[in-house]
Amino acid sequence: MRAIRASEISAYLYCQRAWWYQKNGEPSTNLDEMIAGSELHYRHGRAAFRLGCMRAIAFGLILLALTLAAVYFTNRLI
Repeated sequence: MRAIRASEISAYLYCQRAWWYQKNGEPSTNLDEMIAGSELHYRHGRAAFRLGCMRAIAFGLILLALTLAAVYFTNRLI
């Protein structure tokens, strides 16, 4: 008995006929839309990755500024 993947359950719940076609190896008729969707997901993933990197850099710069401010004010007190 083969394992059922979550994507198969999702496909079945969305459209039983599409699931049946996919199960029987029928080629998809909306390849252009699927390719466009894959490209959109790829671009979104890249943008999300860049945003995460920029956020990490921003936190690092804030930490650096706070450290330098602490050093500056500590030296002024001494």
